[in-house]
Amino acid sequence: MNKVLTISIAAYNVGSYIRATLDSLIVSEVLDKLEVFIIDDGGKDDTLAIAQEYADKYPDVFFPVHKENGGYGSTVMWSVEHASGKYFKLLDGDDWFTTENLAEYVKRMENSGADAFVSNTAKAVEGEEKHEMYSFTHELDGKTISINEADKYPVVAMWAYAFKTSVVKENFRPLPLHTLYTDQIYVMYSLCGVKNIEYFGGVIYNWRLGRDEQSNSVNSIRKHYREIIDVADIINEFFTEKKNNGLPNGLAYMLKRAAAYYSNSIAMLLQLEKTSENKKIIVDWEKSTKEKYRDIYDAAAAAKKLLLLRKSNYLSYKFI
Repeated sequence: MNKVLTISIAAYNVGSYIRATLDSLIVSEVLDKLEVFIIDDGGKDDTLAIAQEYADKYPDVFFPVHKENGGYGSTVMWSVEHASGKYFKLLDGDDWFTTENLAEYVKRMENSGADAFVSNTAKAVEGEEKHEMYSFTHELDGKTISINEADKYPVVAMWAYAFKTSVVKENFRPLPLHTLYTDQIYVMYSLCGVKNIEYFGGVIYNWRLGRDEQSNSVNSIRKHYREIIDVADIINEFFTEKKNNGLPNGLAYMLKRAAAYYSNSIAMLLQLEKTSENKKIIVDWEKSTKEKYRDIYDAAAAAKKLLLLRKSNYLSYKFI
């Protein structure tokens, strides 16, 4: 049977979580329409052995892959190269899909002609109730709109997107190895081939928060802050290239997204220790962005924290 949805799972040392992740995908109505790559990126725990159990039981659905460690981007690149499903979606190995919504989601994809899907997402903090992130998807549920109209709606993160696999493959470029946050680059590459988006109001992706190992944790940000800057600069340069080449669809949407990632990157850098050296990193980057990517610099001012920082001429740095 032709696969409807390829799911790429980055699974580096997630043995404590991977069963729940894979169990969330087992929906008898649509299981045979899934192609699930579990990419063990040079991990050293039992993730691969657990994934093999699922492959033994469902050999046409789950495909464990062990590869030399290359970082998150390398798992995405492997999956894009091998994907055969109509649509393509990322899933981190410590997160999960909402099982009760998955059948309808996949069936809609099977009958859709949209270049991309945006679905609702939930934050899942240990010990708390889940919180919907994109409630606006309810009003758009079942609608397909042009990407040139979609900039009216809030920017969404990687977790909300699925792209037509042909769109991903046609617009894909190599991602940086051994670098965090490269899912942001993948989304921008894919968006430049999108003409329309279908919306799904139910929660599909559940984003687990609270792990020290996560890329958005304070410890990780302090260790990988240079990668945050590098990824944003790649995104800004890519957008500028497409703008200069006259991309016919989605420039306003992509600008809004690039600006949101840039402003969020500044917010992450504000979690570094408040020192004059770290302040200089932000101020110098702001100056560089203003000079090279003025439209992104201006659009990023929609973020209140960044706007306050600029209005104070960065004097509010220690208090934000």
